[in-house]
Formats: sequence, C-alpha cells, structure tokens
Amino acid sequence: MKRLAFITCAMALAGCQHFSYQPPYGDDIADITFSSNNTPAQPSICVPGEGFQATEYSIAQKPIGGDAMNDLLETMKKSVEVSTTLKASSQARIGVSYNQQSGAGMSRDRCKIALQFEAVAGEHYQAKFDYSHSQCGLSLTDSNGKSADAVQVDWECP
Repeated sequence: MKRLAFITCAMALAGCQHFSYQPPYGDDIADITFSSNNTPAQPSICVPGEGFQATEYSIAQKPIGGDAMNDLLETMKKSVEVSTTLKASSQARIGVSYNQQSGAGMSRDRCKIALQFEAVAGEHYQAKFDYSHSQCGLSLTDSNGKSADAVQVDWECP
C-alpha cells in the first residue's frame, strides 16, 4: 500500500512540473531579445507539437536599486531584457503573457499576445512588449531596426 501511495505521489508531482523553453543550438537558429515598456511579463516560444513554452527568464521592470537589487532579480530569474534562440522557420511564433494584480480591489490585468513571422537563420530579432491602457502590444524588428513583417495570431501553437 505504501508503494502505491509513493508511486501516485511521484506521478502527481511529475505532472505539476513546469518545463521551460529549451533553446535550440546549431546553424539553423535565430536570436531574439525580448524587452518591454518597463512592464514585467513572460516571453514564450512556440514549440510545434508541445505548445508555447516560457523562457527561463521573465521580463522585469528596471530596478531602482544597486547591486543587491540586480542580484535579487537574477535569483528570481528576471531580467530587463531576455535573450534566447529559436529554430529558423517560415512560421515561427513567439508570445508574451502578462498577469499582474492591480489596484486596492486586487483585480488582475491579464493578456497574451502572439506573433508569427519568418525567423531567418543567423538573424537577431528584437521583440518589444507594450502594456498600456489595458491593451497588449508586441512589435518585432530585425537587426537593422526594420519591422520583421510579423502578424498577430491567436495564442495557438500548431
């Protein structure tokens, strides 16, 4: 009986684990850096067949402290800019989710926004998340600062 209880608990814990995005390596990848308008948020990359997966680090607000605050953000896996790689693809998808408590009534502001674009191997993209007036926005530029011709899509990862 104890063995059955142990196996059941182990399976339950395994099902609750949060797996973060595992960046690809090699020649067939593009770099991407996420930032925001000083709004904390969680970047995600679409992994076909596995869904959107959160990056290891989340976007943080700019700290108003010294080294101690920077160390705390590092410990919490938060950064003002979050850089990773993604597989080059004609249908790459990225996203950002925002979930923050606000006001004295403890209401929540939430949104998810996703873009699809052609991720070219060797390119470096900048994704900027913007949250203002209860609206989410996400823009994407290439290494030359030009729009990456991305289209907004539903939060789906085919």
